[in-house]
This record gives sequence, structure tokens and C-alpha cells, in this order.
Amino acid sequence: MIQALIVDDESLVRKGMRLMFPWSKFGVEIAGEASTGERALAFLQSHPVQLMMTDITMPGMSGLELIKKAQERDPALKVVILTCHQDFEFIQEALRLGAIDYIVKTQLEELDLDATMQRILRAVRQDTTSSHSSKDLLVLARTTAIDASSDLLWIMEEDRFSILFRAINELEQTVGSDSHAVLFDIAERLKRCFPMFDWGRHPALPNSGGAAGWLQGIRSELAAWLRSSAYSEDVIRAIVKAVDLIAERPGQHMKQSEICQLVNLSKSYFSTSFRDIMRLTFSHYLQTASLYAAKELLLSTNHPVYLIAEKSGFMDQRYFSKLFKEQIGMLPSEFRQLHTERS
Repeated sequence: MIQALIVDDESLVRKGMRLMFPWSKFGVEIAGEASTGERALAFLQSHPVQLMMTDITMPGMSGLELIKKAQERDPALKVVILTCHQDFEFIQEALRLGAIDYIVKTQLEELDLDATMQRILRAVRQDTTSSHSSKDLLVLARTTAIDASSDLLWIMEEDRFSILFRAINELEQTVGSDSHAVLFDIAERLKRCFPMFDWGRHPALPNSGGAAGWLQGIRSELAAWLRSSAYSEDVIRAIVKAVDLIAERPGQHMKQSEICQLVNLSKSYFSTSFRDIMRLTFSHYLQTASLYAAKELLLSTNHPVYLIAEKSGFMDQRYFSKLFKEQIGMLPSEFRQLHTERS
């Protein structure tokens, strides 16, 4: 059995780590817990382990200091860091010190625990050095950029944006990176989520270089566009959160009452503020999001039109085809054929 130590100053986190992960299924035994870096080092003196999972920020000795001292004693020790935030600089430094992976504690319930354990245990069982290659850091930067951009609140909040900006900047400066591909995905999501923003007057995506600068520019303009509605920051954040919820499930036609409850706004106030901030009504926005989902399905699958209509939230194929032609300028079948011929 692989022996593991959990280090975190919060007892609930330690308990959650013990209970949530399928340790025994993967041949791991939790040998102990520690609430501080000092106690962790004392435990390691008499209880050697192969895996240590430690928080980065703790009272007294930090997780980074603990990693350094623990690996000075046992270079073979593998470390997974636990963090409340996707702080790219801390995570990057931990990887340079020899950490094999990281887990964002606030996302524990969303993790595929089996996949996470498999990934960690592969690294534990490998005979690797404690230093990480540029390839490892590149993977981290790409993962961080994708995770950070998945929540649209980075447009409004400086802390969230700084994580994304640093990750994109790191990608851009690393040879062999795919910063343009990541930036393209972010740009496409923004265009889908904010269809009434004047995308035509904004500079096109840079082919090489300037990715972080482009992102900073578009974020500044989008935030100004949202704030020009003159609503409070809290209301704008609530509407951006609503847009995020719709973007995650574009074909599900979420009920307005359900979204209102999730963003904590009354139905009447939500309708008015959504229209003023997004420059189109909620029902029209849902329709636009569903048509975008339909276009993606038409291009990426061989599903018949009736099934695509259903998956995009339309129960009536005739209405879907009519609406599609009105908005896109051609029938769904014609749209598919046109793009198939071009490719």
C-alpha cells in the first residue's frame, strides 16, 4: 500500500479529503494528518510516506516551505498541492519544487475522483526527478487558462483575470505552445455569450504574439460595455452569471424562474436588467444561444435535423428550420452542406 499524509490547517478539508477520495480502491492508505507544516515534518521523521497532499497557504510554515524541507529529507517523496484558488504563480513554483499535481479545494465536488487518483498514482509510481520540464509547465499553463476562462466573471473581477492573463502570457512565451488555439476558444465563447457586442470594430486575433495583450484589450472593452448599462456591479455580475449558466447548457432552454433563483434576482427585475445589460431580451438570448448550439451540432455530428432541433431545445422541427433560415439565411440542411463542401 502507498502511504499518504494529508496536510491542511482546516480540519473539514482533511476530513473531506479522507472521505471523498477512493483511497483503498487505488491501493493508498492515509497514514496520518497534520494541521501545520511543522507537525507534518515531525510526522515524516517517524512515519515515512510516499505521497503528501499539502495546502499551499497555512499559518506558520507555508506549503512551499514544507515541500522544500520534506524533499530535502526524502527526494523520492511525491507531493500534490491543495489550494483554494487557481493561483498560477504559487502552483508553478510548487511544480518547480517537485509537486506532481494540484487540486483546487473549492472544486472537489466537481472532480472526476477516479481519473484524478489515476493521474496522481501514475506520477507516484514513476521514478521521476523532483524537477519539472517545460512541457509540464506548459500543460499547467494551458489547463489553468482553460479553467480560468470557463467562468465569465473574469471579465468583471481583477483577481480572476490576473490568473487567466498570467497563464496566457506564460503560454505565449513558451516555445511550442498553443496559446493561439486557447485564445481562439476563449474568443469564440465570448462571441457566443455576448452577441450584441460590436465585435467588428475590435482587432482580429493575433496570429503570433500579442495574445495576452489582445485578451487584456477585449476584456477592458467588454467590461466597459457591460458597465455602460449604468447598473450596479452586483447586478452586472448576476447577469454575467446567468449568461454563464445558459452557455453551459445552451440547448436546455433553462427556465427564467430557475435562473432568477440561481442569481438571486426577482423575475421582473431580472427581465429588465438582462435586456438593458445584454441589449436583447432573455427569450431572444435563449433563442440565439440555442441556434448557436444547433450550428455546432450540424458541423460536428451526422445527426438528422430533427434530432439536432431536439438537442438544441426545439421540440418542433418545422419551427426550428423556419427560425434557422430567418436568422442564419439558409435551412439547417443547406448550412451543413455548404460547410461540408468548404471543408
